[in-house]
Amino acid sequence: MFVVLCPVAPETGYLKRKKQLKALARAPAVMHRNFSVFPFCTVDFSEGKNGINWDEIEEKCGRYSSRIVAPKSVYLPDNKGLKRYVPAAFLPHLIFNTAKRIISDATAPVDAFCITVTDRNGICTSKIHSLLPLCSVVRVITSKPEKYADACEKALDLYGATLIIRPDYEPTHKPDIVICCDGAANASMSNAAVFTNRKRTCGKIRFCGNGITLTEKHRNFLPESIDPLDFAGALTEFCGCRDYADSGFSDIDISCGKCVSPSPERCLLCHIADAHS
Repeated sequence: MFVVLCPVAPETGYLKRKKQLKALARAPAVMHRNFSVFPFCTVDFSEGKNGINWDEIEEKCGRYSSRIVAPKSVYLPDNKGLKRYVPAAFLPHLIFNTAKRIISDATAPVDAFCITVTDRNGICTSKIHSLLPLCSVVRVITSKPEKYADACEKALDLYGATLIIRPDYEPTHKPDIVICCDGAANASMSNAAVFTNRKRTCGKIRFCGNGITLTEKHRNFLPESIDPLDFAGALTEFCGCRDYADSGFSDIDISCGKCVSPSPERCLLCHIADAHS
């Protein structure tokens, strides 16, 4: 369960505005049960002459006050029990899925490069084996090697391959593609192609993802002021929604100065070829 705060445009005129605010104050949170396995709530609100009535909103949110999806333009107060949802556990999967799709579409020889996945907290363990058909060398940088025990066994059983588990990143003699699921890019990756969601990231080439394409039912429902990525992440993490399990970013910014209007796939192939030359 989570709560979506939905801003309502203010009525014009003193009496209409006063009536609207009273109606919003009386209106309960609305439960939505047909969008995912578990329901979520929406709470309509508007600013009065003294701003937003946060006490009222907190009361309506109840036990889910710490799981709020709100417009980016709305600042939640620090002195209340309200907490904005940040898709921390959802983003690593978007980064991974985006990188996997582009690497697959690039169709580079499997022995021409190396893939390194930085996953300090072991969030993407269930997906890691899917990289093995794409590349002969897959490394994982993690602080939780025990979480990768089953993944290593699955890699060996399915592909006869060995995952290389390391605590820290080291450059490789092959062209390296770093899937930075945890945001832990550093200066030692200066010759690598790095997939991330952060623009200020080290790497020879940076593939920075942003945005997500919602399903039609979610797109038609969602208020324009709500970030689709926040909404999809909350549905996935709190409501058992599987619609975005294999989704990647809808937009990719590429920090490449060589290619003219490059596609991610062509740029990645150029990176591999340049590193070999």
